[in-house]
Amino acid sequence: MHIGNLNVKDGVLLAPLAGVSSRPFRVLAVKAGASVTYTEMVSSEGIVRNQNKTFDMMRFKTDEQPLGIQLFGANPEVMRQAADVTARNFKPDIIDINFGCPVKKVVNKNGGSAVLKDLKLTEDIIRATVEGAGETPVTIKIRTGWDDAHPVFLEVGQIAQRAGAKAVALHARSRAKGFSGSADWSSIRELKKSVDIPVIGNGDAVTPQDVRRMLDETGCDAVMIGRAALGNPFIFKQMRHYLATGELLEEPSVEDKIEMARLHAQLMQEQFGEERGAIMMRRYLGWYVKGFKGASELRPQLFQVTTISDIDRVFAEYLAKEADNLSNGERKIA
Repeated sequence: MHIGNLNVKDGVLLAPLAGVSSRPFRVLAVKAGASVTYTEMVSSEGIVRNQNKTFDMMRFKTDEQPLGIQLFGANPEVMRQAADVTARNFKPDIIDINFGCPVKKVVNKNGGSAVLKDLKLTEDIIRATVEGAGETPVTIKIRTGWDDAHPVFLEVGQIAQRAGAKAVALHARSRAKGFSGSADWSSIRELKKSVDIPVIGNGDAVTPQDVRRMLDETGCDAVMIGRAALGNPFIFKQMRHYLATGELLEEPSVEDKIEMARLHAQLMQEQFGEERGAIMMRRYLGWYVKGFKGASELRPQLFQVTTISDIDRVFAEYLAKEADNLSNGERKIA
């Protein structure tokens, strides 16, 4: 798949995830095989106002690339300026426009999926962003529409193409659905048939088999993975392997997952400092231990950690306890 001058291999991408897609998460995704990563969505207003907190969200290193910086906003001129600053000062591989976020604090400012209610504004934003981005390819991420009664994804795809966007990612649900119900993959297939630029499918691709099926059923050029990667960076390696061979890799062991969580925590410490990194890590830890035996007892302990050493200690105690339980069980059988 080519996005402008960028060649994307093996087409399994990490979705931009608000409050999640910080540098540590992106690094682990790339190590596991993600073809492209994205920052959290970044406010165009924050960029043009030179807010340091906003710029911190945009910084990245080569071990996270190829990488897209995702912008959101409802003012075309502000988006043009923000794209210009982003392209010149940060030099990402892609600038992505968020037209899909369903969160109230974003749509109440007419950002995210709210823009889909005004297709003239949608086109103005895309054109302005493309102009500001210069040689950096611009892509968009959309929902099928504001609600199920008003699907606009075909019109938006065609608008994006003529306005200069180089790819479109479609989360196959309306804004009204949020993350509930089933994604309608037929909309991805329809969009692929209606445009010449690459189409990236998103929604309910959780397993390697799902990715294969989405590619086959819709004809999309790549698949974007979001919630399935939470606490599970291994998913990218599993998906790429299945696409290449048709074979499923073994699921990671509890020890593998804990080792990955500890590496994630170390990266969080490097990025955000000891205490802040540990506190920010709590939510990820809850995802990592999903499905663990005794997770209901383990999770509250992890949600109280304040240092990276706390995380190591809680996991060491958990593994020791599980080893004792196994040993006692073997003795009883004997």
